[in-house]
Amino acid sequence: MTSAFQLAGFRHVIGTLWEIDDAVAEQVARSFYDMLGNGSGDLAIPQSAEALHRTVRMLRDRYRAAPSLWAAYVHSGA
Repeated sequence: MTSAFQLAGFRHVIGTLWEIDDAVAEQVARSFYDMLGNGSGDLAIPQSAEALHRTVRMLRDRYRAAPSLWAAYVHSGA
């Protein structure tokens, strides 16, 4: 699915490698977009890989014993 979005023209795509927990996915989305915000209401799209990385590290610290909750998220793009 991630590759299909890239083929459709999206430069930065966030995907998962397996089925994910809905409650954790909500945390990922909130954290990811909070980290992409630049204070002016715009999103710093080129920073999406770093925003996902920071989000996954936060989840890893919170759910250290359950990698299935945080390890599935991937960024694809340039």
